[in-house]
Amino acid sequence: MNPIVSKQWLLARQYEPDLVIVDCRFELGRPEAGSTAYDAAHIPGAVYLDLEQDLSAPVTEHGGRHPLPAPDVLAARFARAGIGNATRVVAYDDQGGMYASRLWWLLRWLGHDDVYVMEEGFAAWQAGGYPVTAERRTVVPAAFTPSLRPQLLAGVEDVRRALGDPGVLLVDSRAADRYAGLQEPLDIKAGHIPGAINRFWKQVQGDNGSWKSEGELHEQLAPVITALDEGREAIVYCGSGVSACPNVLALHRLGYTQVKLYAGSWSDWISYPENPIETGGE
Repeated sequence: MNPIVSKQWLLARQYEPDLVIVDCRFELGRPEAGSTAYDAAHIPGAVYLDLEQDLSAPVTEHGGRHPLPAPDVLAARFARAGIGNATRVVAYDDQGGMYASRLWWLLRWLGHDDVYVMEEGFAAWQAGGYPVTAERRTVVPAAFTPSLRPQLLAGVEDVRRALGDPGVLLVDSRAADRYAGLQEPLDIKAGHIPGAINRFWKQVQGDNGSWKSEGELHEQLAPVITALDEGREAIVYCGSGVSACPNVLALHRLGYTQVKLYAGSWSDWISYPENPIETGGE
């Protein structure tokens, strides 16, 4: 099934007992904004999972700005949110699906496939007259046993080995000016990993926030698809392993399910002073 679902699809199913809706709203630089927005209004029945408190481990010297939690810690957090192995999950945010896609990827990494992202986000849901509430649901904890998929994850050593390897394509998901090193608002060094191509994550969506058609995604991600069709490996990264996830999701939608995420991404790469940096366009 398409990992992107519509507001209408969710409205028709929102009270089904095996479905958990997850509000993933978050704002970089304002870490309390997402939970505050959730407290004010959210989709009825939704639980809230915070990028930094729930979907990331504490920041250390390496691992990037949003390190991956240990699988057992993450599985326990999902279980407390009512997500079990047989649960269907729909995630949403208000930031173009970036944070909802992070949840989608994390669940797939733990072996859970029945997870979807609602397109357009909460503002569109509310503007469309769909129901909202400030009431929190009573969550019944579930049993979640992870079945880890290490093949979906790339670490810094994998990326180092990829440098100069024609069998691996690195894909930078950040905006073009950050890729080129013209500006860097979040990290201490600017530029990109040598040899990476640039495919800005927001370009998988149209101007109205809806995800592009499969044909448009094929065009947007053509170099990546060509590489995968040739049997090459693709490793996708961004600043901290969050905004790369929509590109990974888009490729998954097109049938390319084994794309790797460099979870630490640029903020992890530059934490090693010996790692090379490249600037300029492709």
